[in-house]
Amino acid sequence: MKTRLYTKFHDIELLKEVDNNGEIFTAEEHSYVSERSNVDMFQSKESLIYSYLAYGSRTRLHALGFIIDYMNTNGFLNILSLGAGQCVMEYLLRLGLPKNAHVVATDFDSFYISKATNFFHNIIPIKFDFIKDNVRQFHKKVGIDFDIAIFFGSAYVMDDLQFIGLFHELKEIGTKRIIDFHAGYIDWKAYVMNILSPLRKSREIRRLFRKPPLGKGHYQGKFHGYGRSRNELRKLYKLAGLDLIREASISDYKYVAICK
Repeated sequence: MKTRLYTKFHDIELLKEVDNNGEIFTAEEHSYVSERSNVDMFQSKESLIYSYLAYGSRTRLHALGFIIDYMNTNGFLNILSLGAGQCVMEYLLRLGLPKNAHVVATDFDSFYISKATNFFHNIIPIKFDFIKDNVRQFHKKVGIDFDIAIFFGSAYVMDDLQFIGLFHELKEIGTKRIIDFHAGYIDWKAYVMNILSPLRKSREIRRLFRKPPLGKGHYQGKFHGYGRSRNELRKLYKLAGLDLIREASISDYKYVAICK
């Protein structure tokens, strides 16, 4: 199964402003919304880390521990994070690695990257749009051979061709492992809810459960990626030329794939 996902995470009026007729976020749109949302969050390094951990993201620390253990066990030092957002996870990750390790954190949001550059001096934040930019050119420019490429819940934003192309390019530049903490995973509960979705919007069904009908002004949110079932994800990894060597569930990441 594959389905479109919508978000209301940011201010609704800002999302409507950049809705762009139901198209996915561009780098410019996301930066525009980020800079005007949660202003207090970005006042300092401390406020950013506090806000990130205090409002739901602390459960991702289980994923952080998993990565640190995995890298240390395998003797890996250099990691590339794609779609790193505010780069807090990458900052914390670097604290758990040896002194000679490198953590490169990328995102297409120029506001996030500028703040990370100011706050997090132990990592290398770089603006990179993994939908538009070329991995080979990026690799040549950075000059670091990566042991691991990681997606902390960001790979779901790509359509199938973008997904296959990026994962294939990561393999081509010699990345030893690709770890996808997949935020768009459709488990059996989400599968059932997707099947029932048309019924949930039905005027008659809503009346039956004494809920108001969805009016003409109802806003479903900004389109921001795709939900995919396990079989859909396995198919994409295979088409990218990767071997899927492990699948796991870690904290609120219900599906984690380790590929090589």
